[in-house]
Amino acid sequence: MHKAKFLLLFFFIWHNSKVHAANYYFSSTSGNDERTAEEAQHSGSPWQTLNKLNEFIPQLNPGDSVLFKSGDIFYGSLNLKKSGTSQKPIVFSQYGIGNPPIISGFTLLKNWKKYAPGIFFTNIPQATPQVNLLTLNGKPMALGRFPNQSEKNNGYLVPDEIKGKNQIAHPSLQEGLQWEGAELVIRKNHWIMDREQIISHQSNTLTFLPSSSYEPKEGYGFFIQNHLNTLDQLGEWYHDVNANRLYICLEDQNPDKISIKVSTKDNLLTTLTNTRHIVFHGIHFEGANKDAILIRGGDSMHFISVKIENSGENAVMVENMDRFRFENSTILNAQNSGVYLRSGNYQATISNNHIENTHVFSGMGQSGDNNGYAIFSVSDADTISNNTIKNSGYVGIGFRGSNTLVNNNYINGFCLVKGDGGGIYSYTGGTRKQYLNRKIIGNIIQNGVGAKEGTSLQGSNFPAPAEGIYLDDDAANILVAENTISGIANKGIYLHNTNNIEVKDNLVFDASYLIFLSDDHLGQPLEKVVIKDNTLIKKTAHQITMGIRSADPDFSAIGSSNQNHYIDPTGNGAVFHVQNISTRNDMYFNLENWKNITAWEEKTTQTIHSTDSQLPATSELNTIKNLNFSKDASGIYCVKDCKLIWENGGYVSLSSAKDMSSLKLDLGPVKNELRYLLTLTASTEQPVIMEVYLRQRGPAYQKLSHGKTFLLDKSRREIQVLIENPREDTDASLILDIFQSKNSIKIDNIKFDILPQKKETSKPEPFLLLTNPRPNSYQTELEASYKDLSGKNHSGKIRLEPYRSIFLMKD
Repeated sequence: MHKAKFLLLFFFIWHNSKVHAANYYFSSTSGNDERTAEEAQHSGSPWQTLNKLNEFIPQLNPGDSVLFKSGDIFYGSLNLKKSGTSQKPIVFSQYGIGNPPIISGFTLLKNWKKYAPGIFFTNIPQATPQVNLLTLNGKPMALGRFPNQSEKNNGYLVPDEIKGKNQIAHPSLQEGLQWEGAELVIRKNHWIMDREQIISHQSNTLTFLPSSSYEPKEGYGFFIQNHLNTLDQLGEWYHDVNANRLYICLEDQNPDKISIKVSTKDNLLTTLTNTRHIVFHGIHFEGANKDAILIRGGDSMHFISVKIENSGENAVMVENMDRFRFENSTILNAQNSGVYLRSGNYQATISNNHIENTHVFSGMGQSGDNNGYAIFSVSDADTISNNTIKNSGYVGIGFRGSNTLVNNNYINGFCLVKGDGGGIYSYTGGTRKQYLNRKIIGNIIQNGVGAKEGTSLQGSNFPAPAEGIYLDDDAANILVAENTISGIANKGIYLHNTNNIEVKDNLVFDASYLIFLSDDHLGQPLEKVVIKDNTLIKKTAHQITMGIRSADPDFSAIGSSNQNHYIDPTGNGAVFHVQNISTRNDMYFNLENWKNITAWEEKTTQTIHSTDSQLPATSELNTIKNLNFSKDASGIYCVKDCKLIWENGGYVSLSSAKDMSSLKLDLGPVKNELRYLLTLTASTEQPVIMEVYLRQRGPAYQKLSHGKTFLLDKSRREIQVLIENPREDTDASLILDIFQSKNSIKIDNIKFDILPQKKETSKPEPFLLLTNPRPNSYQTELEASYKDLSGKNHSGKIRLEPYRSIFLMKD
């Protein structure tokens, strides 16, 4: 429904509740709590405070309204202890002209004293267990941290020793600063960022109290926060709970000329366990130290056109509430999650909202699982629709439950702080529940980042685990249709241990894997998966069209894939990947070979476009290897199942009786900050796939860069492969894995160069993805002439229907 319809419904309910009902007025600027209830029913003689309202709430009757004066600010918290009826809800709204009234948990800090150069402190006037939120001139600020985010490894220390569940060690911890009493923020895997209390610091070792069942993991980093010793950058702060002091680093600024506020009210609205038929309209909530809205059971609470800003934990926490509705509203700067529908809820509606900057500060969310969502629900019969979600630290929309509809949402920017999540994510694992009738339809999902910092992927070119639509362990009975997914670090659509999933009519563009299926010991096998009528478009030559990870996959049991349209604007063609988790073998296939091994894709089509190379110019290169094979085959070696012969024509030919073979070139040291370019000329009688990557020359033969694939065919052509930010190593090799290598392959002129530093270029992309993440049709102007995938020409103005997209290529 559109906003106008919501407002019409609201005023209809409000108007019909006015018979034998009363309005009670509140103004923080002109009110007086000494007035009588009869006087407070007139806008000229309102009450003043939330304390008075909380005292009077038990006397409210169904159909009554509480009206706050527009533009006024009310400090404190509302405690609802009364219910309306379905015909006569109790309404909380506004009166007068001006900005929405504000219910605030903020306290403006004053009486600052200088503690040290650039650092000031003051006493907090109202005792709070732990301040979770501070704003500087209205902008939320992160706690002080050591090391700073601008330092090496993005401010993460990687432990050189993990001592059991609650001890880690690092050499820098011996450098004089003491951290006992501080807070340890530690990434324990991609999706967990725990906050632990440091109870002891001895030499290079920290001992802490674990806050979840997850244990520290090798290769994952930590930093320290909430301690006076961390304050060295503008806006960093620390709350000394024992002394009830707030410290802040302001550098050379005067604290008396800056607005510094902290949250001193845990909640701004709380309810009893059976609160029913309440409407909030046009109210602005700000500055909760924990959950701004805390609803603990009941029926039919409705929030329309509210704003919830700067929440120390969750903006909205709901449990055991039937028919909860949150519509046409805004949530900004929730430190943990936006709308959190915990358990026992039924038939929630979350629609037409704008949710932005959820859990964007590392170390400011909560520990353990299920934190960092813009919207999260475990309810049945939910509708989550037409929301705009921007900048989520972890997941955009997460859901469980039966009869759930997630449609026409716009999600842009997610997995910014944690990884192994999705723009839209569903998980059932462990419970083995069979949720039914779930739909993910018509959503636009863009820019999944993945947060490598503090993980084993940091500083490498391996894709971070951020997925567009991610259906995780035991998720079942879901339709995924008509979605647009683009700019995803890892997998566009990821099906992990799922069954009875239909994926159709989606457009996926620019992901390391456009679609990926996986089963392992964490959940049930892949079964009854149908993939059809999707448009899958590679942005770079090395992206994989479809991948499957399984133990000896049975494609007929997994399901089917057909009638898809594979587009490659890079001129390389669709590439498919199978990883056997039993043998740890990888195999890559072109479309024809993929059809042969899977019996899939009978009616699938492939379109390949040749475009200008986006790789850098090869002038001013620093060459590491240059093999032209003019005299012999020296410098290149067969390392797996192949035979290499030097030919008189000045090239080498490779033959193999196996489906996979490998060549190796020893390079010496490679550095993380450098860019490398492989150039080679090759041809083959039948199309084959080659994968290129860097690897350690000796044990443990660890991969140093993400593999990149390309197609070899009859045409003798030059191939270029760019490798950026490999893992650093003193003795590396270049590996060329060749699949379907029973064919005779000719290779010539192999060069491996160091490229100069990357320069910004204004060269336009030869293709364009247009989306309309709006509830109304949208018209935009094209700067050039394009063709769509059906071959239709487009120039000038182009119109898109709501939540639809179009992929265009330069004409």
